[in-house]
Amino acid sequence: SCLSYMPVNMSRRRRINPKEDAKFYVSTGRDKVGLDIRYINAFKGCGIFTSIPFEKGVFLLEYRGELISKQECERRQRLYHASLKVFMFEFRFNGKLWCVDAAKEDGSLGRIVNDDHINPNAKMKYLTVEGKPHLCLFRTTFATRDISPGEEITYNYGESDWPWRCKDIIISPRYNFAIHG
Repeated sequence: SCLSYMPVNMSRRRRINPKEDAKFYVSTGRDKVGLDIRYINAFKGCGIFTSIPFEKGVFLLEYRGELISKQECERRQRLYHASLKVFMFEFRFNGKLWCVDAAKEDGSLGRIVNDDHINPNAKMKYLTVEGKPHLCLFRTTFATRDISPGEEITYNYGESDWPWRCKDIIISPRYNFAIHG
């Protein structure tokens, strides 16, 4: 009798190592396919939304900008308008304080991801590539489900008194603006 060759189920894709995937996108300076900018409202502005599903634990995108020292960060914060200061991401790497300044519009998607300190679906982690730290968003591994197409990507910006977290702000969906109480 003749045994026929049966290919392995081709619909089952090989899972890409999230850190290797992140290193690829960091080194090429590109954003992943499946993420799109969408306008939300006048208060929030734009956000990043998925057009394809993303599994828990996968790399989503890099928060790109200029890597600067803590001292340079403080100098720029004195010069920048409040609307630009929100693009400065401070973090600790190898015992030293650093900042990624993403205030300059460069077309990258990471700078547009919104804050959600209550129920974020992504987590910021740093990844070292060629000796330099890069801030990368990964789908949270503790998630109970994958991200579906059409969902907004969010992460917790950390402990701060961000103006949009104020309890007395009411967003009016009918008129698409915010009211400060």
